[in-house]
Amino acid sequence: MSFIGKAQDDDEEYFEEEDEEEEVVEGDVEEDDDQDQDQDQEDEEYEEEDDDDEEGIDEENDDDDEDDDGDENVRLLRDTFELANIDVVKWIDLEEEEDVEISGIVSDARYAIPGDLFVCVDNSSDDQDPHDGHDDVSDAIALRGAVAVVSEREDGVAENANGAPVAVVKSTKGILGKIGKAFYEDPSGKLVIAGVLGHRGKDTTCNLIKSIFEASERTLKKNGADDQSEDEDDEDEYGDEDEYSNRAGVVTSSGYYVTPEISEEDLDEIPHSCAECGATCIPKDVRTEMGSSDFISCPSCGAEEIHLDPIVPEMKITQHGGVWIPEEQDLTEGRACSAPGWLAPYQGKYEIPESAPDALQNQQILAGMVDAGASAVAVEISDESLLKGHIDSVNVDIIVFTNSPRMTAANNGGEDNDDEDQETSTSASSGDDEEKADTEEKLIKEGEGEKEEDAFETSYESNLTEEEVQSWRERSLAFISSLDDPKHQRVVVNLDDDFASEIISNCKVPVVTYARRREHRDIADVYCERVDLSLFETAVLVSTPVGETEIVTALVGDANVSNVLASIASGLATEIPLENIAQGLGRANPAGGRMELVDEGQKFCALVDSAKTPEDVMNAIQSARAIPQCRRVIVVVGADGTNNDINATIDNGTEKAMRRKLGETVDKYADVVFVTTQSPKNEDAYDLLEDVVDGFRSRVYDLPEVKERLPDGIIADIPFMKDMYLIHPNAQSEAVELQNLVRRYVIVDRFFAVRAAIAMAEENDCVLILGKGDQDFFEIEGQKYWFDDRMESRDALKRLPALQAEGVVTTSLPWFRVEDGAFQGNILGITAT
Repeated sequence: MSFIGKAQDDDEEYFEEEDEEEEVVEGDVEEDDDQDQDQDQEDEEYEEEDDDDEEGIDEENDDDDEDDDGDENVRLLRDTFELANIDVVKWIDLEEEEDVEISGIVSDARYAIPGDLFVCVDNSSDDQDPHDGHDDVSDAIALRGAVAVVSEREDGVAENANGAPVAVVKSTKGILGKIGKAFYEDPSGKLVIAGVLGHRGKDTTCNLIKSIFEASERTLKKNGADDQSEDEDDEDEYGDEDEYSNRAGVVTSSGYYVTPEISEEDLDEIPHSCAECGATCIPKDVRTEMGSSDFISCPSCGAEEIHLDPIVPEMKITQHGGVWIPEEQDLTEGRACSAPGWLAPYQGKYEIPESAPDALQNQQILAGMVDAGASAVAVEISDESLLKGHIDSVNVDIIVFTNSPRMTAANNGGEDNDDEDQETSTSASSGDDEEKADTEEKLIKEGEGEKEEDAFETSYESNLTEEEVQSWRERSLAFISSLDDPKHQRVVVNLDDDFASEIISNCKVPVVTYARRREHRDIADVYCERVDLSLFETAVLVSTPVGETEIVTALVGDANVSNVLASIASGLATEIPLENIAQGLGRANPAGGRMELVDEGQKFCALVDSAKTPEDVMNAIQSARAIPQCRRVIVVVGADGTNNDINATIDNGTEKAMRRKLGETVDKYADVVFVTTQSPKNEDAYDLLEDVVDGFRSRVYDLPEVKERLPDGIIADIPFMKDMYLIHPNAQSEAVELQNLVRRYVIVDRFFAVRAAIAMAEENDCVLILGKGDQDFFEIEGQKYWFDDRMESRDALKRLPALQAEGVVTTSLPWFRVEDGAFQGNILGITAT
């Protein structure tokens, strides 16, 4: 793959173009890690793609079989260690001239199958799942059929291995990536890899880069290979040439997805979206003579001769590299939503791992994407991955640096600079804390929708201490500095971040930069000339060394502008034409549950986001408030419980303080607040609500309008900041009136809280459903139950017009009908239908 990049030492040249065709050299499988990045993969890549076409991806749809694909995936144990350049301290039960065949690698005995190599990993210090894999050797060998073991110690392991060969190494964690890379034939060496690094925006940026990769008219190939396919058969009669030639994947905290190959027959069956009205439909009319995806009319809006874009379903990849298929029946399939008070069974769902993939899983996931025919992958590089070296054995072509964290004022020993006026507090920081109070006002100029200079966040406040921030920067800098091939590797940097100059000065490869600040206009490769924010889309005018373009994207909120710029710079770094970049961003949808718009034609904005920490909640609210048309920000928020033993004493000092801070933050920045259940786990849901409300209870009770209604001494008798059903029936009516007065509500059932917030919204309001994002379950006492904020929001939006047409007033609680004002059945004041 050739690149465009900004040379660090050349002020006159914005970009350098690599047009020379690189000679492809056949590699030697016996070479060590120092040669893993040689460009020797072209022949193997074409062979593997042909194999995929012949065998079909569906043959690998069993997660248990992801490592077993016949003789092709069988390796010799010693050969694998030699290829990975791993030093073995001692071999046990394996003579010098002996070897053993392995057909897969696992580091968790629960997933071992016959023929696997079991790597014992000591995770005793893991907070989430403390466990030592050395204790599972007997289970892996005797019960599950593993044929060999890798261990850090000899004592006890050899006996439990029952004669199976044991390789003793210094660190099993340290060899996971290397041995996975060798066994799975260096999958990242066959993919264009963009690694996204930063404190915020990684998931969304990965999703945007994936869309750009797939929109490229150039076939993306690793390390300078010829980018143009000479195969005339690549022309698809359903679209432009090579329209589906670039299938890309993402590895993020939202899951592992890859766009599958779509056959001509499949294109007739899968849903399409109308370019005019966005309606989803299956095309049934005749194609035009042009042979493109043009159809006579849209069954929804009736538009003629429109273009219908196919909605290609994403292929889900498991953490072990297999194609995910449900192992159980999904009992909620086909349901539009849950039901009040109903704990719906959670099974047959694609479960997203709570932690980042480890070094072995990264190799397995990327291998699965190679098998699925992907040519490029965008990878989220989490702090955990950096700290534990999970990404070290991945051959990254582009590192995209989005932003860095900064410590809070409290952690820095200073004072909080938050504006005292809650009504006008918005996202407005130039990166300089001293100027924050002066810039906390509307961020958009009326009319033109242009950003005030520097009136946005570039680094994000976190709960990290000074030492933790410095440690994060050191790890990030070390990883970025590891790129050392100036011909084929690039770094994309956000110039607006105060860490940018240090990154650029330490880069060994060309840098592509992007920025929003006017001070960087003349030096940034990608510069944001103008932003037009609206409740349903974002338009960005961008200047680049190859021209200007206006990007119109379905992403909503000011925070997404930086993500768009980062993805544009990444596309230019891979020499994707600017026109294709704009097309890709125009087609892109937000990452699941990341400021995800739920649109059913309403006149207000409804967004679902995963923000659950005080920092993330603040940024989500400020991002929405920056939209010029935004009238009010209505927020649904809650706090997760802990998984401590239900009878154990919870560390209230930390958890309760965080929840209070969450309540304080949402109270300060939102206009209307609904505090509700999120995922109680092993704690009492009502206690969690109390902890959040503690963040603003005293402020609310001290309001003059509240004291006028409840003089001192009476407030204790009507503690109205509670769920209605915890308030004495004689005081419920007064309590609800007081909640209406202060626009702070407490509703334990999230089903009702989501609907109350959406129903309360009026034209140009913005409703933020925060905390769960794409997480589609509650966790209660170790069990998961289905609940998806996106589906609940959509269902509420669909039902709302009919409800209001019947004369039901929903702008306050309880809901009532104009003719009788009756309270009818539930907390919303009307029986659910």
